[in-house]
Amino acid sequence: MQEFSFVQWLLRVYTDRYEILNLSATGVKRFYAVIMGKYGQPILVADPDLAFDVPTCFQYVNINGDPVNPTEKIAGIICKDGPRFSLTSALDKGVVVKPNSNGSIQVGDETWYPATFFSKDKNRIIGYDAFLVKERREIVRILELGDLDLF
Repeated sequence: MQEFSFVQWLLRVYTDRYEILNLSATGVKRFYAVIMGKYGQPILVADPDLAFDVPTCFQYVNINGDPVNPTEKIAGIICKDGPRFSLTSALDKGVVVKPNSNGSIQVGDETWYPATFFSKDKNRIIGYDAFLVKERREIVRILELGDLDLF
């Protein structure tokens, strides 16, 4: 393995793959990691060591209302009329973000519930942005950015 560093980024080159990391002083992978995909293409993994599993206590549906299973972890938080940040940014600001056993997500002193998980592009960027609301919903949407008709 060979390593090269530039500012806070570390490039590791192995004989069969590569990765680009942003490591904290304690070795935590922060912000993004770049890993090699099946065809050698770069794939971004959002907050690789800080992202957490999607709660299992909800029914998940796609844009058409069809049941789907989550395939990514939560890496970003968007609270309705509230804070928004990556998990690294929250940590850097001293804001605790953690999942609760009832499916809610603790953001600082407030409790939020998932309404929608956004996948930017499952073939290039891994890690949901969770859109959170104050009231619990039993059905949570999982949408890819390409699902949205913005016109």
